[in-house]
Amino acid sequence: MYRRIVPIALIVALLSAICPAPALALSTAAEIQLGKQTDEQITAQSAIDTDPLLNEWVQRVSESLWKQTARKDVPYNIKIIHDSGINAFSTLGGYLYTQTGLLDFVQSDDELAGVLGHETGHIERRHAVTMQAKAQILNLLFGIASLFSPIIYHFGNLMQAGIMAKMSRADELQADQYGLLLMSRAGYDPAAMMTMMQHLGALENAHSDLVTHYLEDHPGAPARLSHMLGYTELDPKVVTEQQRTVRALHDLDTARYNIAMMDLQTIVKEDPKNQQAMFALGQSQLALGQFNKSEQTLGEVAQNGTPEVQVAAKERIAALRQVEDKRVNLTQPNLGDLRAKLVAAHSTQSQAVAQIGARHDQGRDQLKSLRNRLDSISYEIPDFSRIEIKRGSRLEAVVKNLSTMSRAINSALDDANSTISGVGTTDPKTGKLSGLLQENADILTEMNAPLRDSPIPSQSIAVFPSYPHMLSELSAADGDMVRAVDAGRGSALQIDSGLGDLDIFLKRLQQVQLNYFGDISQQDYNELVPLMQKASTSLGQAATSASEADQLFNMAKARQLGARVTMLGVGTSQPRYATLQKALDVRFAADGVEAMSYADMLHRNLTPGDVAEATIVAADTKTTPEAIVREAERTHRSIVDVANARGMESLSLEIFMGLVYLDYTDDPLKESRLTSTGGTYGDV
Repeated sequence: MYRRIVPIALIVALLSAICPAPALALSTAAEIQLGKQTDEQITAQSAIDTDPLLNEWVQRVSESLWKQTARKDVPYNIKIIHDSGINAFSTLGGYLYTQTGLLDFVQSDDELAGVLGHETGHIERRHAVTMQAKAQILNLLFGIASLFSPIIYHFGNLMQAGIMAKMSRADELQADQYGLLLMSRAGYDPAAMMTMMQHLGALENAHSDLVTHYLEDHPGAPARLSHMLGYTELDPKVVTEQQRTVRALHDLDTARYNIAMMDLQTIVKEDPKNQQAMFALGQSQLALGQFNKSEQTLGEVAQNGTPEVQVAAKERIAALRQVEDKRVNLTQPNLGDLRAKLVAAHSTQSQAVAQIGARHDQGRDQLKSLRNRLDSISYEIPDFSRIEIKRGSRLEAVVKNLSTMSRAINSALDDANSTISGVGTTDPKTGKLSGLLQENADILTEMNAPLRDSPIPSQSIAVFPSYPHMLSELSAADGDMVRAVDAGRGSALQIDSGLGDLDIFLKRLQQVQLNYFGDISQQDYNELVPLMQKASTSLGQAATSASEADQLFNMAKARQLGARVTMLGVGTSQPRYATLQKALDVRFAADGVEAMSYADMLHRNLTPGDVAEATIVAADTKTTPEAIVREAERTHRSIVDVANARGMESLSLEIFMGLVYLDYTDDPLKESRLTSTGGTYGDV
C-alpha cells in the first residue's frame, strides 16, 4: 500500500534538485535528506501512536524484512500514525508509515509483513525518485501553488496542502513482487499477501469507505491477486508440495490454526500419503475443537506413519479420549438460570440500542456540519507558499502553531467519526443493527443457540460456566458504547467551538502584511499570539475528548473479543487450552510474558478471554499476567478496566485480542463469499 504526502517546501526542493539536466537521479544521501525533511513534516502534522506493544510488533516485523534488503545504505525506520484509515505508505530514504486502521485490519504477522514488504519494495526499487515520479511532481506542482503548506493531512473534506503522488500501477505490482521476495526470505508465509488481498477484496466488494485511499492508489484486489499467482513464490506450477507443506507448518507453528488447517486439508486431499501434513492436520483440527476429525486423522497416521510419528499420534489420540471421557461426566448447569440471564442481557442491549440511536444520528449530523465549516474556513488560510519561512522567525512560529491545530483537528475528527459510526445504530428502513451493536446482538444470539439444542452438545455445556462473566462484560460493553457516543458528540461540540476560535485567528492573520524581511511585525505578532493560543488550546481539548471516546469504543470491542475467545471453547480442556497458550506465547514470550497455566486459570475462575486480556495488558505495561489478575481481584474490576486504569491504549488491547481470535477463525474465502452474496463483513 502506498500513499506519499509531499509538502510544498519539499516539492520546491525536489524541483531544484531535478531540473538541471546532469542531475537525472537523486543520490542516496540527497534522497535520505529529503526523506528526513518529509518525515519532519508528516510527524508534525500527524498523531504518532506511541503504544509500546504496537510499536514493538511493527518494529519486529519490519526489522525482519529489512535484514533481507539490498539497499544497506538506507537507514530504514517506521512510525505508526493514529488514524482509522486502512493504509500504509513510504516516502524517500527508508521512511515508512502505517496507520492504526491497517494494524486493526491485518489478520496476522504474515499479512503485516506483506504490507510492509510492499512498502519496503517501493524504497528498494527507488520508485519515488524515478523520472516518472519526478514528472508527476512537476506536473502537479503548478496545480497546488495556492495551497498553504502547514495544513497537510487530509480527513474527508478537510483542506489538504500536500499532494499524494500516486505510483504507477506497474510500480505497485513491482512492489508486490519485491515484497513477496522479502517476506519469503524473512520466513513469513508469502501466501499471506494473497489472503491480505482477499480480505481487502471483501471490503472492496462491500463498497466500504475504509479502503477508499487504498483503492485510489492501487490496482484492484483481483488484478493484484492474478499477478501474484504468476510470481515464483506463489505460482502453483512452481511451488512444490514440500514448500506448501513447510508453509502450512509455519502457519501452525505461529498459531494461525484455521489458515493452516485449510492449507493442510488441500495438501492431504491431493496426497494422502503425506504423513507430515496429515499429522499437522490432526493438530490443527484439535486446536479448532474438531475432536472427532482430529482423532480420525491421527488414527490414520498412527496406522501408516513412521514409528516416531505413530507414537506421537497415539499419545494425542489418548489425550483426546480422556477429554471426551471427562465431558461425558459433565454436570449440566441450571439452564433456567442461564436463560434468565440471557433474557436480561437482551433487555440491557435493547436499552443501549434505544439510548444510542438518537445520539448516533445527532453525532452524525454534527460531524457533517463540521466538515462543511472546515471547507469554508480553508479559504481563509493565507497563501505563504511562495515565501521562504526563516528559522526562528515569527512567521515560523505561526506556521508551527497552525500545524499543531491541523493535527488536533484531524485527530479529533477521526476519533469522533470512527466512534460514532463504529458503535452503529438501527437502520430506520430495515430495523437492522450495525457496528458494535450488531456484534453484541450476534454474540448473545450465539450464546443462546446451544440452549435450544436437545441434547445440548457437551462442548457447549463446558462453556456454560463462563456465561455469567461473558454477559457481565457484554453489559459493560453496552455502557462503554453509550459513553463513547456521548464523548464523541461532546468532542464535536468542542471542535465546533475551536473552529470558531480558529476562524477569528485566521481572519486576523489575513490582515497581516509581511515586512521587508519576510516576517510578521512584532505588533501584529503580539496581537496574533493570544488568538492563536486560544484556538490551539480549544482544538487540543477537543482532540483529547475525542481520544477518550475512542478509548471507550475500543474497550467495548475488547470486551466483545474477550467473549468471542471464550466461546471458542479453548478453556474446556487442557489440550485446547495449550493452543491458546501457544498463540499468546508466540506473540508475547519475547517480551518475557507467558500465559497462565490451565490450572491457574481454573483456580482463579478465569475465562480464556480473561487470560488473553491479562497476557496482552501485562506485555504492554511491563508486568506479569498474574499481577494484572491480582489487581483485577483487588479492585473488583475486569481486566479491560484494569488496562484502562493503567493507561493502556485500548486500541492496542483490541488489536491483539483480534489477532488471537483470528488465529482460530480467519477465513478470507468465506469473507469473499459473504460479500459477493450480500452478506456482511465485520472488521475485528
